[in-house]
Amino acid sequence: MDSVDNGPATTKGQTWLIHTIDQLRLCSEKTVRYFWLVLCVILTAVAVVNYGKAEQIQADLTKRRLLEVSLQDLIIQSTALQHLDKEHAYETKLGLEARGYSSPQELFNQLAARLAVIETINTEIELTESAANLREHLVSMDQQLGKFGKPNPRNIELWFIELGIFNNTLKKAAEVADEKFKELQRNNLILTLIVLVHSISFVSLTLWRQSALRKRFANELTHLSNQARCDALTGLLNRRGWQDMSGAYLRKMQKENQLQGSMAIIDIDYFKQYNDTYGHEAGDNRLREFAETLRSNFRPGDLIARIGGEEFAVLLPNCTADDAQRIVDRIRHKGTCKVGFSAGICDIAHSDSIDRTMARADQALYQAKNKGRNCSCLGKVSS
Repeated sequence: MDSVDNGPATTKGQTWLIHTIDQLRLCSEKTVRYFWLVLCVILTAVAVVNYGKAEQIQADLTKRRLLEVSLQDLIIQSTALQHLDKEHAYETKLGLEARGYSSPQELFNQLAARLAVIETINTEIELTESAANLREHLVSMDQQLGKFGKPNPRNIELWFIELGIFNNTLKKAAEVADEKFKELQRNNLILTLIVLVHSISFVSLTLWRQSALRKRFANELTHLSNQARCDALTGLLNRRGWQDMSGAYLRKMQKENQLQGSMAIIDIDYFKQYNDTYGHEAGDNRLREFAETLRSNFRPGDLIARIGGEEFAVLLPNCTADDAQRIVDRIRHKGTCKVGFSAGICDIAHSDSIDRTMARADQALYQAKNKGRNCSCLGKVSS
């Protein structure tokens, strides 16, 4: 059995879908609003046309009902014509009087008046021809009544035949009018569905665009916030980022009841002299290299920041000050570290704030500097 490969068609359909989505993303809010405005104008024009058609159909329906009522009256009155075909005059007179007519002439006058009403109401071409034939038969019967005292039975028969034709034509016209009315109802339903679908589409597109804009603004805000928290030279946290993140780390440690944690304040020795001797560019390179050394030697979960010109801070969760000192000394004694530095290290007291912890680490850093630099000292935990 041959297999059917739909790969190219699927790929082409996916490409078209992606292209359509990209175009939607590219279109501005102003373009969407103009598109919606044009669509509303078109739908309004269609609604006005449909309203005009509805008014015309309603007017035609009113005329048709009047025409049907008049035709029924004409048919009822025409049944009295059967009495004109009697052999004896008294039979004709009794039959007409039973119908409410004093004479045949009065009957013809009533038929002529009712037919005139029908001709006035009627606007259909097919019915106009039939009404003209009825008028012709009525005139012929009236003339025969004047000459012979009664109409020819053949003319009466033709009258009833034409009356039946008129009635059938009216029914067909009514069916056509009803079909037009149903078509108008379908058009109105379709128009309503189109308005509903496009309204939902417009609202959905607007919400989607707003969601995309909110997401983009949130990403930009996060990016700007990260930029505000990061040191542009080293890529580490700056002092502001350190204050925010270290405070959050400390609160997390207190919430999770972590009893172990330490902090190190590290200062590059004689950096100002190095900067003055070799220039700021060389000094910046030293800072970037030292930042990379710290980043590669501390754990991924440790918080590292540049909090001053040549001063760095490290927060080590689940790590005692003794372990932190061993890590710092290992970095200091490694051949990859091209600068000497002093470090003050202390344990994080469970009840201390981040500022008090930093103050104790700073005191330990001063002790290391007083000992001749390029060493580390431990600070005491406040009681």
